[in-house]
This record gives sequence, C-alpha cells and structure tokens, in this order.
Amino acid sequence: MDTRDTRRPPRFSGFDRRAFNARLSSLGLAMAALPVVPTAARAAGEVTYFTWAGYEIPELHPGYVEKYGGSPETAFFADEEEAFAKLRAGFNADIAHPCSTNIARWHDAEIIRPMDPARLAYWDDLVPALRDLPGASVDGRPLFVPNDWGSHSVAYRADLVDPAHADALGWRLLMDESLTGRIGMWDSVEAAVAYAAVILGIEDTTSVTDRQIEEMKGVLSEQKERLRTYWTSETDAEAMLASGELEACYLWSAPVYRLQDQGVAVEYMSNPAGGIISWVCGLVMTSTGEGDEQAAYDFINAWNSPEAGKFLVEVYGYGHANRLTYDRVDPAILESMGLSGDIDEYLANSTPYRSWDADLLVKYVTMFEEVKTGA
Repeated sequence: MDTRDTRRPPRFSGFDRRAFNARLSSLGLAMAALPVVPTAARAAGEVTYFTWAGYEIPELHPGYVEKYGGSPETAFFADEEEAFAKLRAGFNADIAHPCSTNIARWHDAEIIRPMDPARLAYWDDLVPALRDLPGASVDGRPLFVPNDWGSHSVAYRADLVDPAHADALGWRLLMDESLTGRIGMWDSVEAAVAYAAVILGIEDTTSVTDRQIEEMKGVLSEQKERLRTYWTSETDAEAMLASGELEACYLWSAPVYRLQDQGVAVEYMSNPAGGIISWVCGLVMTSTGEGDEQAAYDFINAWNSPEAGKFLVEVYGYGHANRLTYDRVDPAILESMGLSGDIDEYLANSTPYRSWDADLLVKYVTMFEEVKTGA
C-alpha cells in the first residue's frame, strides 16, 4: 500500500510505460498479463481499443460506459513496436493509443486514418501545443487526438549542487563542467534531440537543416564529455541520484517524488529556462477496424472529457490534454506538479517530442550513435 502523503498522488510522469505498468499494483489497477486478446466487455461496446495495460479502466472513459453500459473490447500491447507490427499485419482494432513520435510513421504505413474534427466533442478545448503538433493532421483532419502527457526536465541533488547555480544554468546544468563525471543522460534519441534543441533554441525538430543536426551533435558531444553515464533504466537513474553518484540528471518527476519521500534532497526543475521537454500520447483511428464509427468517436470523446482528465491527473499523475480538466483537479495536486498556472502557456513554452519522417529519423539515430561512439 502506498503510504505517502495523500495530497501527492503516485507520479508516473515519465515515458517508461513498462515501469508505469509495474507500479499500477499500488493502485489496485494492475493487469495480470498483457495478452493481445479481447476482454470480457465486448457486449458493452461496438469497437476494439488497442492500448497499454492500465489504460482500459472505466474511469478513463466514463462517458462511454454511461452510454454503452461498459467498456469496449480491449487488447493490449507491451510497446508501440509491437502495436505497429500487429496493425500492419491486419490486427482488427478500431482505436489505438500511441504516442506522438509514431504518428508520421503509422500514417506512412497506412494503418491509421484521419478523423473529422466536427465529431470530436472537446477538440476546441484541447491545449493547442498538444493538439496542433506538426505531422498530427492531414489537410486539416487530425490523425491523432492527444490525451495524456508529461514533462522531462533536470533533477539535481540540492545538498550537493547549489540551487542558485542550478537554477541559473537550467538545462545547461546537464553539461556543466563543474559536475563532470556526475551527470546522467537518458539513452534515448528522442531525449537527446529534444535536449540539444532546447540548448540551441530550435523550436521544431521536424524541420531542420543538416547544419543544425551538426550543431546538435556538437552540443551532445560536449555533454558526453561531462557525463557519468547514459542510463537506460529509470530505476538505475534513481539509485545513482540516491547514492550521490549522480548530482544532476535528465529525468521525469516520478523518481524525484519517490526520492523526496525517502528523505533524499532531490529537486526537479518544473519550468527551467527554455521550458520543459514534453511528451504526449493519444488516440488514433486505425485503418483495420471494423467496428462502429460513432462508437469510436464516443470513446475518444469520453477519454478527452474533463471527468476522465481529473482521474488521470489525480490518480495517475499525468497531465491531460483538455484544459477544462484543471478547474476540477485538487489545487494542491496541481501545485505539487507545477501545473497551478496557465496550462497553455506552460506547454507553449515546452519542446515536445516530435513525429519524424523515416529519413530524418535515420539522420538523428546516426548522429546520436556517432556522439556515443565518439565518431
């Protein structure tokens, strides 16, 4: 049982769905397995929902349950590569739940189709910075409806690093020469590109020149000289911060809250200079589904409702794409998440993960591998 202060809900505001699923048991929401098989709720709905385990619970689509008497048929994937492969092979799902980085790739593979914004009940209430991502629509018709989002930022040991120094540097703390050998960076091309973009002031990583990619490589190569490690596991990053092996680290808020609850003096920059790095996941309509289209829209609208958003924020600790949500959330929770201000402004000042086309993805992957190998 989670014994932390009830004013602070469990935080899973990272981008590690496996870690998230592993902790759902603390809320009594864990799935016993992750089979790609229908649930017993088929009679309640007219569509099949393809998602991560933990995102099928009725509280995340209350309007759909009210209209249809239960949740839709649900199938689960462990990661988006599995989902992509199954949909390409013709798996019969009507709605899927990927993150924004995959939209262009999924559309190019013709496994998702555009939606009618007039049938999306909360379309005008969605935070523009999440709704209007480059590549998320075709000819004014959305391919992707955002739902859940979170932040990445700088975590640091406030007992080992002067907070005034940290705040003055912001993101540049993660390449600070005085911390050489005590900095951690996530081993992720998405994170690396977003980090370099923040440092260089590049607002849209979907539209860059080869020269800008070389400039990103320069930033990341300079950072590499100062790193202790590229970490791949959130648990490892958390442990190294706890021991003091790392004094500053690219991270999300979940490990920070856990460490604070253990008495470790870790701080998280909720709004560093240059803004946070943000990720967003949401719903798409697939090209393989055979279910009722109106029911599919009803499900998407239910997920986008402020009622669903309140549950998502207060229980899961993620942000919700509908800005009307935040009027319903406990102010103490918003304060603890750094979301007590204007959500539109907060996210407009962020660098979001983008959906890159195949050619640009290859360039970024190659660049990051060259950084790590010193090529």
